[in-house]
Amino acid sequence: MFSEPDIQVSYHPLFGSPDADVVFRSSEGTYYRLHSFVLRTTSGFFRPMLSLSGSGSSPDLSSDASPIGLEEKDGVLARFFTMISGMEIPQWDTLDEIEDVLHAAEKYDTPGPISIIRSAITSPRFMLDPLRVYAIAARSQEYIPVLKRIPTDDLLRLIDLRRERRDAFIHAIDNEVHFTSGCSRDKYHHPWYALKLSVYMEMDERPIVRNMNDLDWEVAKKCWSHKYTYCGRLVYNQIATMECIRPCVDKLPLQLRPRI
Repeated sequence: MFSEPDIQVSYHPLFGSPDADVVFRSSEGTYYRLHSFVLRTTSGFFRPMLSLSGSGSSPDLSSDASPIGLEEKDGVLARFFTMISGMEIPQWDTLDEIEDVLHAAEKYDTPGPISIIRSAITSPRFMLDPLRVYAIAARSQEYIPVLKRIPTDDLLRLIDLRRERRDAFIHAIDNEVHFTSGCSRDKYHHPWYALKLSVYMEMDERPIVRNMNDLDWEVAKKCWSHKYTYCGRLVYNQIATMECIRPCVDKLPLQLRPRI
């Protein structure tokens, strides 16, 4: 009779206590042990999950064999778990790092880390990149106090740049993006116009476009699935069109106008 081999796992050095009763695994394969009490009291996402874990049909969340798989990488999870566990928080290195952890904090409904990040982005070294700070702060009403700390002229410069980027993007996709598959008889392009309007509104709300592949809206699906009336072919080649749109994003202006 053969026995199953032991599972070889690697725990993060800060989160490997055998007393902790919930096991997570990052997208990079690192394991983390946390106390269910901490998760229930800090996360609206995990609270209902852990409230049901006591039933007989629920998996053993403390077992290495059945960890909760998370899509975040170690750099994000280690800092996020440090924050909700009340440990010392390492110094932030980049705004990209802050934004990635903020996304996780919002995803897992953890007000504590969100409030910590709200204070962190007002650091003088991050205010040297006011467009990024503005983009992060504009995501939530909670960040209005951050915007109020930006001097009036700098805020106006940000608004000008935001409008300039939005208008430049729409001008580019109007004049540089070729999208049809070649049927000249069908002039019905309302799905494309609707998608452009949605992108215009998205650019107005989020001045920095990080990934155009995230256009998973209903209006985008209707656009990509729209077919010609006469021949039944798809009107828009999604892959080719996105390849044309990406350069339009890459060359958008990044510099604020000079101070008055």
